[in-house]
Amino acid sequence: MSRERSILSALAKSFTYRADPGMDWWRVCTRSGPVVGDCEDFALTLAFRLAGGSWPRFLWQLLIRKSVIWYCTTSTGGGHAVLWHRGAGWADNIFPIWSARPRHRRHWPFPVIAVVLKLIIGRFLRALSEHKNVHNAQKGGQNDR
Repeated sequence: MSRERSILSALAKSFTYRADPGMDWWRVCTRSGPVVGDCEDFALTLAFRLAGGSWPRFLWQLLIRKSVIWYCTTSTGGGHAVLWHRGAGWADNIFPIWSARPRHRRHWPFPVIAVVLKLIIGRFLRALSEHKNVHNAQKGGQNDR
């Protein structure tokens, strides 16, 4: 089994799809083990793991277009993110098998700057949400007194 197939297979086995609540939060799951996320999270995590789990290498592979996140639509017309990786092909969470051709209708590749900005915004929104949850939990605990 090739390195790319092995990495994709391991991610597919540990991945559980869950849509983002409200706004779309892009993230890379850097830890091994179970992964919960949506299609962008799957594509980005796969690209990150193909880069050996290294942020500089991941960003470099995006920059030189070795790994490209594409905006596609599924057969039902829904928006979907798919990874194209040079030398391996196309893969996503719906069809977690490398393919020479995309299985969804391609629209455009996300520019690297858009991917980076979406990751930064996603990290900020998650931190804000976690802060809000902690604040609400503390506020709720004070009402019990």
